[in-house]
Amino acid sequence: MRFAGLVTTFVLAISTAGPSLAQKQRAPDPVPITEWSRDKIVAMGQEIHRQDVAAWVATDALMEKFRGTPPQGLAGWIVIPDGRDQKVRFLKAEGNVVTAGWDVVVRNGRAGDVVDATGGVLSDQEQARFRARMTAASNIGRLRCSANMNAVVADDPDSDGWLVWLLTSTTDANIVPMGGHYRFLISADGTTVQQRDMLSNSCLPMSRTVPQGGQIAALNVSQIVSDGPVETHVFLSLQQRLPIYVIADDKLFEVNGARIRDVRR
Repeated sequence: MRFAGLVTTFVLAISTAGPSLAQKQRAPDPVPITEWSRDKIVAMGQEIHRQDVAAWVATDALMEKFRGTPPQGLAGWIVIPDGRDQKVRFLKAEGNVVTAGWDVVVRNGRAGDVVDATGGVLSDQEQARFRARMTAASNIGRLRCSANMNAVVADDPDSDGWLVWLLTSTTDANIVPMGGHYRFLISADGTTVQQRDMLSNSCLPMSRTVPQGGQIAALNVSQIVSDGPVETHVFLSLQQRLPIYVIADDKLFEVNGARIRDVRR
């Protein structure tokens, strides 16, 4: 599920409908989001990154197995914690029924073999995880910054529900999609949106392109919907391997991977 890669080009990405891209809309009025502790922001940013890497390498393995063509009926994926590893379970649709199709265990960022999912039946937890993803996709807000959005689903450490992120995607490796990301809190059964937070007020595509011979050192962004950085800043810093400086009101923060530092308060 990488942002600048293969998986944004076929059915694993969630499509958004309507005239929703940045050039077709004005920025909505800012709406303050639910504030999290710094520890939770860092932990969830790391979780998004873990799932991003797992889905990316697992998708590459799946496509290699099927010689570059998505297998028939492919309907998406879920990422399931498997001890210290992560299991990427690719799903297939048969009519209105979604079943397990293929599994890839990812260990230390490397994909194992693609194996057929035994029995094909999803557990209750797996079904709820996938429902939560689809419930979020059906309740996206008015800010939409890419034709497709990638999804991450994780257990909420503070409730029995699910956290779901819908993330702006890009196929341009020189663009960092800083804005347009959503965070949802979904009920334990995966059917009900309990909270939706739009994590930025505009799309904010940022270029990594620099003059010939130059090298980008950091990115900076103004944050007006929260009092400081959010988990997608942590994720993007980890993914891009760059510090991100976040200005919120009169405060300045440095997000450097999994570390958030107050530069000015």
